[in-house]
Amino acid sequence: MRLEKYIATSGVASRRAVKKSIRAGLVTVNGETIFVPGHPIDVETDIVAFDGQQVEPLTEHLYLMLNKPPGYLTTRRDERNRPTVMTLVADLPDSIYPVGRLDLETEGLLLFTNDGNFAYRLLHPSHEIEKTYLAWAKGIPSDAAVQRLRQGVSIPSGETAPAMVKRLKTSKDETSTQFEVVIHEGKKRQVRLMFKAVGHPVIRLKRTRIGNLRLGGLPQGAYRSLTESEIMALMEL
Repeated sequence: MRLEKYIATSGVASRRAVKKSIRAGLVTVNGETIFVPGHPIDVETDIVAFDGQQVEPLTEHLYLMLNKPPGYLTTRRDERNRPTVMTLVADLPDSIYPVGRLDLETEGLLLFTNDGNFAYRLLHPSHEIEKTYLAWAKGIPSDAAVQRLRQGVSIPSGETAPAMVKRLKTSKDETSTQFEVVIHEGKKRQVRLMFKAVGHPVIRLKRTRIGNLRLGGLPQGAYRSLTESEIMALMEL
């Protein structure tokens, strides 16, 4: 089995994160540091360590969704000791980790797992999984600005793909407008940068759907396990 697949399926981190860790020299096989992903191992006899800790085969996979509040970093740990999403699932096994990211002030649907194959499938760009957001933009964007968002705009990481953008309502004081935005890319801070590009910065952002999985009425800061049918539906995307 390939080294990164073994570590990911053992619940340590996603396969993408494991590859980065291998290149950074954080993984050893039988005491020897491995720097190249794809290294073959014998799962029966080889001893694999990740960041100094021996990797053990996983006995149970976990899948859950969290309604992330604003003000939490989507990471396992922070060098500056800022709040992370892991504090919201502290009563669960240490093997779980977030699938993808929501930035510090973005709220809403965030998945966790210890199944590296599940995480890899959801994160791989080739699958183009739709994600739906509610975005509150400053001011009242013109129809022309909204059309630009739909067609694609230029942000620091490149041109965005066409998106579904639906105007929902304007606040009574006309200081903000709410939109539903559906994208299938994973560019960093994409929705915020899209609206910034048309001159209407996002003042609140909430993810409500990934694929067919909806946040629903899950309270902010709470989590629940995914059902078997929800897991299968996500794996089939």
